[in-house]
Amino acid sequence: MSRNLLLHFRPQQISAAALRFTLTWGLGGMAALMIVQQLVTGLLLDIFYHPLPVQAYESVQHIQSTIFLGRLVRNLHHWIGHVLIVVVLLHLLRVFLSGAFYSSRRANWLVGLGLAALVLLANFSGYLLPWDQLSYWAVTIATSMLSYIPLIGIPCQELIRGGTDVGAATLQLFYFIHTSFVPATLFFLMTYHFWFVRKAGGVLISGNKTTDKQEKRNLVPVVPNLLVRELSFAAIVTSVIVIFSMRFDAPLGAMANPHLTPESVKAPWYFLGAQELLLHAPPLVAVFFLPLFIGSFLILLPFVKTVEDKTHPLLKTLVLIGFGFLLILTITGIWFRGPGMRLMWPW
Repeated sequence: MSRNLLLHFRPQQISAAALRFTLTWGLGGMAALMIVQQLVTGLLLDIFYHPLPVQAYESVQHIQSTIFLGRLVRNLHHWIGHVLIVVVLLHLLRVFLSGAFYSSRRANWLVGLGLAALVLLANFSGYLLPWDQLSYWAVTIATSMLSYIPLIGIPCQELIRGGTDVGAATLQLFYFIHTSFVPATLFFLMTYHFWFVRKAGGVLISGNKTTDKQEKRNLVPVVPNLLVRELSFAAIVTSVIVIFSMRFDAPLGAMANPHLTPESVKAPWYFLGAQELLLHAPPLVAVFFLPLFIGSFLILLPFVKTVEDKTHPLLKTLVLIGFGFLLILTITGIWFRGPGMRLMWPW
């Protein structure tokens, strides 16, 4: 197995058509790059971080104000984590629209869904670690949504919190998930994700009708053709992230106070769509049935019978409408909800 993994991870030659940037927009490679950057910056931050309520907040302050380049490293870790969610969602959407999840690619679609879930889990578990008012109450709101799930909602909520309320046990559990479980699982699944891509013949070229003989004539060496493009794109993405992180600091409010509820309490932005939906639909629908339907739909999608492994245009339209609806809910929750979740203009 290990021998096959090494052989198929990166081929010696690749189709010239696969080098076209607009084929994938570099989203998969960008996600992989950001995951590696998160692992590196996370390891650096972990040297000085202490996963206890008061010490956690003080250690983050120490990293920002005392440690050499500590502020920049934390900014990088914070902003990359949020951008990574957007990149992964766009990557999933691109794979869906191109139909690159049928036949031999079914297993890789499922692995990709697992990676997307892990990226969300990484961000959510890391959200609490600064232990300031914003993170404490955001996690409190997000975990409180679980109580609407019938039968298992309350037990799941208490399991995730390590008790009835968000506290020291929650912080230590989130720290373990964020620094141990998620990185190890991400590394394992990401390795197999790339292996599955290579095993399926590389990136799917939509509308490719060339014969095997024509395809062989169109092959070009990976080095330097693909390698130079990947390194150049990685350098551009990294430069933009570093410049942005030098200009904008990761937020850090006052230390978490369980007895002082802020005027405006919101879940993390990637869960704001669900929180916004709670204001317009029954909680059972917003928190249980709709996520269950979406998850089941994404898992079963590759097994739906198609013609020539092509996604039906109607299905594409429905998914785009759903994606747009989620985007509107999220934007509304971020910019158009003020104190007490009242609607307001953002300017």
